[in-house]
Amino acid sequence: MLNIKQRQMNLKFLGFYSKSIDGIEGKGTKQAYRDFQKAYGLVVDGIYGVKTNAKLIEIIKAEQKRLGVKVDGVAGEITTKARDNQSITWDNIKHFKQSEFSCKCGCGMNNIDLKLVKILDEIRECFGQAVVISSGCRCKNHNAKVGGVQGSRHVQGKAADIIVRNVSKDKVLAKCKEYVANGRARYTYTNNSNMGNAVHIDIG
Repeated sequence: MLNIKQRQMNLKFLGFYSKSIDGIEGKGTKQAYRDFQKAYGLVVDGIYGVKTNAKLIEIIKAEQKRLGVKVDGVAGEITTKARDNQSITWDNIKHFKQSEFSCKCGCGMNNIDLKLVKILDEIRECFGQAVVISSGCRCKNHNAKVGGVQGSRHVQGKAADIIVRNVSKDKVLAKCKEYVANGRARYTYTNNSNMGNAVHIDIG
């Protein structure tokens, strides 16, 4: 059975836990258990039992094997660095096509950063629902037309506004905030008046 720090490291690696690795089984850790259990079809009780332990180790081992690092079921510094430094290609993306991120004005601009697409792929896996890109890349003219700020990360290919079907924007925003907390994303927000049910997420 993994100890609490190891559980926290694994859950943080997978985006379910955003607080410090402190070895304390507090509210944040127990909520991470529940979120993980829900995502992987386990009984959602917030209790770290044998089945939850086995599934968490199984998933981390699969990631370690994919990354080519020691397969021990614990997402420590080496595993995390290997993930953060990996070279991502479209072959690594399961749920999106590059065309989904093209500028909506029809100009064909598409400079989307694959590190962002990888995060969206993980969000799709987490919720098990389709993720719609309401705004991806933008040329400067289209960005100005829709009221985007100058130097928007949409223009840089580092931002997307997303809607997850059958999932509330509050849950999507909470998930995106986990990526901000663990340093993989820079900023996230939602704005009902301008964005409908979409949630913005961008990377540095």
